[in-house]
Amino acid sequence: MKLSRLYSDQPALFVPIDFREGLNVILANIQRPKDPSALGHNLGKSLLIDIIDFGLLKEVKKEHFFKSRSDLFASFVFFLEIQLPSGGYLTIRRSAAEPTKIAFKHHPLRHQDFTLLPQEQWDHWRESFDNAVKLLDSYLAFTPIKPWSYRKGVSYFLRTQQDYFDVFKLAKFVGTHKQWKPYLARVLGFDDQLLSAKYEADADCEKHTAEQKELQAELTLKSSDFEKLRASIALKRDEVAGKLRSLDAFDFLGQETAMARELAESIETEIASNNEIIYNVRHDLAQIERSLGDEIHFDLADVQRVFQEAQITFPTQLARDYEDLVEFNRRILTERRASLSEHAARLRKQLVSTEEANTALSAKRRDILQVLGGTDSLQKFKDLQRQLDQDRANLAIMELKASKLEGLRAVSEKLREAKAEAERHTSALQQMLDAGNARFAGIQLTFGRIIRDVLHRTALLYLKPNGEGNLDFRAEITEMDQATEQDRGTSFRQMLCIAFDLAVLISYAREPFFHFVYHDGGLERLQNKLKLALLQVIRDTCRDHGIQYLLSVLSEDIAIAEDTAGLCPKPEEIVLTLHDGGESGRLFRMGTF
Repeated sequence: MKLSRLYSDQPALFVPIDFREGLNVILANIQRPKDPSALGHNLGKSLLIDIIDFGLLKEVKKEHFFKSRSDLFASFVFFLEIQLPSGGYLTIRRSAAEPTKIAFKHHPLRHQDFTLLPQEQWDHWRESFDNAVKLLDSYLAFTPIKPWSYRKGVSYFLRTQQDYFDVFKLAKFVGTHKQWKPYLARVLGFDDQLLSAKYEADADCEKHTAEQKELQAELTLKSSDFEKLRASIALKRDEVAGKLRSLDAFDFLGQETAMARELAESIETEIASNNEIIYNVRHDLAQIERSLGDEIHFDLADVQRVFQEAQITFPTQLARDYEDLVEFNRRILTERRASLSEHAARLRKQLVSTEEANTALSAKRRDILQVLGGTDSLQKFKDLQRQLDQDRANLAIMELKASKLEGLRAVSEKLREAKAEAERHTSALQQMLDAGNARFAGIQLTFGRIIRDVLHRTALLYLKPNGEGNLDFRAEITEMDQATEQDRGTSFRQMLCIAFDLAVLISYAREPFFHFVYHDGGLERLQNKLKLALLQVIRDTCRDHGIQYLLSVLSEDIAIAEDTAGLCPKPEEIVLTLHDGGESGRLFRMGTF
């Protein structure tokens, strides 16, 4: 797919652009370099990318200048003519006022003007945005990257200034890595579904981990306590059923016997144990409070006065040693106080919980003694009924805990399975990297050759697993097999981006794919000799592989004086000339906006 023509229904304000095979230059001619009011960077050479992307059905959001300046652009209708991989041409009609209503016209000849074409002669008219994207995708039929849409990779071949900061992650990729890494892996010849599956497994792990933490926060028990709790529930159910049978038969002997046993064997023992704990805790708290009142009682001035009275010289070093010793003991005391304070807080918490437990046990003991010592059968029935209700409530709480524990166990099992799945995908990704593939090997070699031809340095393109078991894409300049900081510089990083785009296009030069690239300001920040070397690579790529190259450049960035091989743009290669001489030199021939 290549660009053929871009025009609008208002040619006086937006001059038609006829693209050509090979090199296409959008030239910003700086006529007044010393005039600060004439801004060479505000002519529209970068804005042209947005218009092309609009024609290729980029989604228009509220911050798009067609929306924010609808007062200027609502009347514009744009037409983008592209060359299809299967042959022929396709014109895409899209208006700024109604960007979600799109029309298509397939035709055999290039450089047409369909601004006045009647509605009935369009192949598709006012298609919805989603349908239009699907239709254009079917026209392009990029089979090597299916099921990915052509839209996923458009920005790699419409590089704005903001897209030179990272070779692989474009400015539009603001989401997670799973939004773009699988696509890029597919372009490089790898199994994109394997990457997607790994990201899905990671997402499952994150989801189940969050669920596990949420459930665990609601429980004081651990998953390993489930069987113990289930056994306790079975006993409690049997106990409740027995009490219910006794009450139904008005027979209190069995319950009274069980209550007497519980009072003697359990409640009294637990109360005694808690009383011992309460005594020990209060004793320890008293000791801690006394310790917290300790202070360091040492006055260096008193020691010095004793030495003076004895007419003995007090050495300066000895004074420093005393001061260091005092400071050391002060730090020790501070740390000890912090530790004691934390321990005291834990003891107070334990004291409160133990006293509350004893209060509950005492109340239960009082109720049991009331039943055992009473002679009124009806009152006994009421008291035992009340205890049965309490037992039922306790059973319900235990069953609710068991239900949550069961949910926690289920989530823990899902988390275990998700982690195992992620591990399997991590292993498969490593095997995929080890095996490599022919397409990526070719792209690596082409990428390295381009950097060598332009920068005379060695550059590596490779993939490596990261700490999460996913893949990182790396492009870096090396010296003696060591990565350098040069690729972090703006000009070298930009060159890495250009080399990567060209290497990918060369790999797909004979397949249905993008066969054009637009590099905004591709010559900026390069030395003149490097500019000429890059132009040589661009011309060779266009000639040998049929690639269409669009380059926006300032006139001052063209190294004409040093060009002895005729590499600089020729007049016929300049498809659009902009200048700083007024409205006639801007992309939209109107005032700045």
